[in-house]
Amino acid sequence: MRDRIASVMAIMLLALVAATSYWYSRSLNSTDASPASRLQRVDADAQSITLYQFDPQGRAQYRLAAERMTHYGDTDDADLVEPRMVSLRPEAPQLRAQSRRAHVENNGERVRLMRDVVLTRQTRDGRPPLRVTTESLVALPDQDRYTTDQPVLVERGADSIRARGMDLDNITQRAEFASEVVDTLAPQHPK
Repeated sequence: MRDRIASVMAIMLLALVAATSYWYSRSLNSTDASPASRLQRVDADAQSITLYQFDPQGRAQYRLAAERMTHYGDTDDADLVEPRMVSLRPEAPQLRAQSRRAHVENNGERVRLMRDVVLTRQTRDGRPPLRVTTESLVALPDQDRYTTDQPVLVERGADSIRARGMDLDNITQRAEFASEVVDTLAPQHPK
């Protein structure tokens, strides 16, 4: 009888260890991105901040300012309120980006701008500036690239392009549109 009780106890203990191992494995590999699963420890909260990113030679690449920044020590990410980003590369036209909110990831390598996003790129040849509006945009400031899968409106003077999705490279000054592209060109008046 004792052998039978010991065998049942061993099987129950083994089942408990297997169930616990399975649960632990599933919790480590969970890809749940819900806000409750991403609770992070706030280690800094600041008002009216301005940050600069420098290249290896010590030249400023871009400036990021915001009315408020909440920094998370666990991931080194930050949430921004009313962010304003300005590219400072001398070899590329100055580009300004602003929105209502932003989430900064990977120590500034990736900035997700959200709600009322406006990009403005200055020109050096006297033409009107390029203006892009959308609801969500991912900026890769180190590469001076900006991308979205949302509807965009791109305006330069009276000309405009509406599309769904865009990839803008500020260094090469090229933009690619994903789909639903509608281009409106204003008539040119002879001089």
